[in-house]
Amino acid sequence: MKRVKLSTLPKDTIVLVDGYSIVDTVEDILEDLENYKTKKIYTTTGYHAKFDARRILDDAIENQQENGMYEDWDESIQSDITQEDINDLQIIFDRILSRSSNIAYEADKLIEIDM
Repeated sequence: MKRVKLSTLPKDTIVLVDGYSIVDTVEDILEDLENYKTKKIYTTTGYHAKFDARRILDDAIENQQENGMYEDWDESIQSDITQEDINDLQIIFDRILSRSSNIAYEADKLIEIDM
């Protein structure tokens, strides 16, 4: 895993501390440096959830087909779905996800405390 020096990071950089369960900033680390010297700290990559309208529809149709709908029902429904329908649903899913912080952090580079 690549390393980066704490002194090179902007204060507003989001970091993960010990076991990825604590989210802090470099500024938090600097304010209580002694407390963090024995901990593993990582830079982060943010991950935003994204729903795929086409896949969600396909899964829902398959689920209904497997739970009692008549033969070829799924093909009939699929043929009725337009690209405009998919686009409209995608807009709704994106709007729902934009209402919350909708972000998770993954560890990226190990931070070397060089101060």
